[in-house]
Amino acid sequence: MNPSHSDGAQPAARAELTTQAVQAPADAAPAVRGEVAPHAWYMLAILTAIFVLSFIDRSSLSLVVGPIKREFGVGDFQMSLLLGVSFVLFYSTISIPAGYLVDRFSRRGVIGWAVFAWSAMTVLCGVAKNYVQLFLCRAGIGIGEAALQPAAYSMIRDAFPPDRRGRAFGIYQMGPMVGVGFSLFIGGWLLQLSESGAVAGLPWLGTLKPWQFVIVVPGLIGLPFAALMLSLREPARVAAQKSAPTGGWSAYREALGFVGKEWRLYAPLWGAATLYAMAISGFNAWAPTVVAQTWQMPLSSVGRSLGPLMMASVPLGLFVFGAVMDRMSKRGRNAAPLEVAMVTVIVANVATLALAFIGDQLTAAALYACHAFFASPVPSSAGATMAQITPSRLMGRLTSVFFLVQNLLGLAIGPTMATLLAHLYGDDPHALRYGIVTLYCLCTGLAAVLYAFVARRVRDRKFE
Repeated sequence: MNPSHSDGAQPAARAELTTQAVQAPADAAPAVRGEVAPHAWYMLAILTAIFVLSFIDRSSLSLVVGPIKREFGVGDFQMSLLLGVSFVLFYSTISIPAGYLVDRFSRRGVIGWAVFAWSAMTVLCGVAKNYVQLFLCRAGIGIGEAALQPAAYSMIRDAFPPDRRGRAFGIYQMGPMVGVGFSLFIGGWLLQLSESGAVAGLPWLGTLKPWQFVIVVPGLIGLPFAALMLSLREPARVAAQKSAPTGGWSAYREALGFVGKEWRLYAPLWGAATLYAMAISGFNAWAPTVVAQTWQMPLSSVGRSLGPLMMASVPLGLFVFGAVMDRMSKRGRNAAPLEVAMVTVIVANVATLALAFIGDQLTAAALYACHAFFASPVPSSAGATMAQITPSRLMGRLTSVFFLVQNLLGLAIGPTMATLLAHLYGDDPHALRYGIVTLYCLCTGLAAVLYAFVARRVRDRKFE
């Protein structure tokens, strides 16, 4: 992140970044059971908005797969690498040093710099002149977004007590699917504006091709969000006074040693989250293309149709199931998030399987909404469980390792796995549709089994 690209808010962000994390202000005291400071909800709203923004930036590409293939003369396999590997490889690699920064320095400063970086790289994606440039700019988005998850997880964990984290993580985890929904809806609207010539008179933006316009505008919108992080107070780290982070990269030895000690919890939890990430990344990457091919719809109409369905279903699902998790937790059910995930992921699996056999648009739309509703709490269940079983002093580092595993083995290869599975169906015109459904059902079925395994071990344990 080059200082020469900073705006007026960034010197303050740099000063914020150099403040030791353990020196949190006294008015941001760690949360205790049942108590949530009003500012914590404001913090959660800002973090959720930024998480939504990150998924708009990374997902806008999926709506314009066809135009990009024609522009650069590439096929489905090359596009799958662009949708998965280019972003996730660097996103995952940088998450390790990002986790170290999160445990050592101001988390709001880390996020502020990250938002500025990935928004700038999103704009550069839209003006790429060839496939290689676009691949490298996608990698740049991944580098910027790598810091968000470890920092946000750590802040939410310290701002909310255990019996309120289910709802807090549920709200935050609206980001991925609501972000994808927004990217489809806004992208469809932007695509229509550009194709109709309505923006032709705008300086610079009016000269962009429709697919470029769809990518560039969200990146420009994201730049001011970096300064918004300065309005947050840093929550005090729970138990920070007991054990401040060890200096240097050797700090990861303690974190990985803890995982080794508790491998019966972390291995199946991370495995389930990775399988789910593979399923959802393959599904979301190709869904707009499949819908356009199956029902012969223009891409702008696809975005305006799928986007509202997802934006309505996901928040409702997260609100309902987040409340269920919190109610179960208050009754002493330690494994509440996992028990909810076990049920909802199976229902989402069945709804997705049915999509492979439906030809009617209205029925398919209802199944798509059902899938989004029941799939929505699964990531928040993993997040709430991570916060439950991980000591605060290790949260940033272990979250970064968690996402490294999940992203490299899940998000990176999901889009490519969908295209490879599609080859099993030969020359069938719906082969890609069957490929993404096969991937989703296999991965989520195995994830449900692993969630059940972790839940059994969490039920009778007490954690920090």
